Amino acid sequence: MNNVGEKGENIACDFLVKNGYNILEKNFKVLFGEIDIIAEKKNCICFIEVKSRKSKKYGLPEEAITLKKKNKIRRVAEYFIQKRQLKNKIYRFDVISIYFKENILKEFRHIRNAFN
Repeated sequence: MNNVGEKGENIACDFLVKNGYNILEKNFKVLFGEIDIIAEKKNCICFIEVKSRKSKKYGLPEEAITLKKKNKIRRVAEYFIQKRQLKNKIYRFDVISIYFKENILKEFRHIRNAFN
């Protein structure tokens, strides 16, 4: 597995499962966007963006999530909620930030309620 994004998403899923989350979808795609991971824990649906980097040259991984990206994630989340008829749940948007140095996991952050 050479893709740093895919590797990061797999690490994120493992972390979430170990911490009591149920993975509902991975790489949920529609025409207007994608959400990396959709998970549920204690009646809360979490829409999770995973950002993985091999360098901090351009900042922390989570700093790469622009307002445009957040708006896309919100739209995809609204579609998912409607499609699955999940209107009576609690929702939040999380970010999992992963930094690798020489292919070794160096930093991992789970930022709950990263944006709304």
